[in-house]
Amino acid sequence: MITNKKITRFSLLSSLLLTPLLSHASIPTHGDFTAKQTYDAFQSFRKQSNPQNVQLSVGQRYEITAINKEAFDWVQIKVPGSSPLTRWVKSSCGESNFLGQSKPTTKPSTPNNNKGSGSCSTAGNFDSYVLALTWQPGFCEHFSYKGKKPECDAINSGKLASTNLTLHGLWPNKKSCGTNYGYCDDSNKLDLSRSTINKIAPWMPNFYYQTKFGEYEWRKHGTCQTQSADQYFMTAVDLVKQVDASEIGQYIKENIGRNIKADQFKQVLVDKMGKEAVNRIRLSCTKGKYLNEVRINLPEPLDMTASLVSQMEKAPRTKSFYGNCKKIIHIEAAGK
Repeated sequence: MITNKKITRFSLLSSLLLTPLLSHASIPTHGDFTAKQTYDAFQSFRKQSNPQNVQLSVGQRYEITAINKEAFDWVQIKVPGSSPLTRWVKSSCGESNFLGQSKPTTKPSTPNNNKGSGSCSTAGNFDSYVLALTWQPGFCEHFSYKGKKPECDAINSGKLASTNLTLHGLWPNKKSCGTNYGYCDDSNKLDLSRSTINKIAPWMPNFYYQTKFGEYEWRKHGTCQTQSADQYFMTAVDLVKQVDASEIGQYIKENIGRNIKADQFKQVLVDKMGKEAVNRIRLSCTKGKYLNEVRINLPEPLDMTASLVSQMEKAPRTKSFYGNCKKIIHIEAAGK
C-alpha cells in the first residue's frame, strides 16, 4: 500500500532532482536580434565555448530561438554559416524583438555602458592577467576563419613570414568572475598612434591590414585596465617579445615543421625555467594536435623591470600545462 507519507517523500525527492535540471533549461521563443556591438557568439555561455570564434556583426539581424530565463540576459540566435548554427549572445549587445505571446514578461538586464556597473565589468577591479600568444602558422592553417583574417591569407600564401609568437591579447582577470571579466567601458574607443601600430604590427600581424581585431581586444579586455591604449598594447608586445625570446619561444621555433612530445616540451621548460613558472603555462591545440596558442598567467601589478620567470611565479596557477593538447603536438610551418 502506498501511503500519503511515501508520496510526499517521492514528490520531494523528484523536486530536488529536477530543480537543477530545470534551472538550466532555456525558454524557446521567436523574434529577431539586431546586433549593436561586436561580441562572442557562444555555443555554451556557461562554459564560454566558441567554436570558430564566431562574433556578432554590428547592424546584422539574427533569428532568436530561445532565452536563458524570463529575466533574460542571454539570447540564443541562429548565426548563418556557423557550426553549430545556434549560439548564445549577451542581450545587452543588441536589441531583441519578440513575436506575439513569446515575448518575455520581464525586461532583460541593462547593458554595462560605463565603469562601475558590476564587479565583473569595472575597470581596475582585477587580480591577475592572462597573456595569450598565438602560433600563427598553426592557427591559420587549421582554423576556419573564412576569409576574415587577412594576415592568415598572407601567411598561408607565403606573402607574410611568421616565425615568432604573436599577440592574441593581454587579458585582465578576476578570479571570482571566471572568464566573464570584461567589457568595462563601451565608450572608451580604441585610438592608437601610427607609431604604436607600426611597432606592434610585427607582433600582432592583423594590424598590417586592419584594426578590427585590435579594437575587439581593446573593447573586451583593454578597457578593464588603467593604461592608455598605446601603453597597453606596447606593454603587451613587450611581454610577447620576452616570451618569444625565452625557452618557450626557442623550443617552439627550434621544432617548426616537426612533431614534439608534450611531456618532453614540459620537461624542457621545467629544467630551464623551473616547475613553479611552468605551472603558469597552458597550451592550446586545434584538434588536439596542432599548436595554436600558449597562455601564460601573470600577476597584477605587472613589473616590467622583473624577469619573466619571477613574474610568472607570482601569478595564479593554471589547471593544466597541456590544455586541450594531446601527447603529440605538431608545430606547423607557415604556408600551405
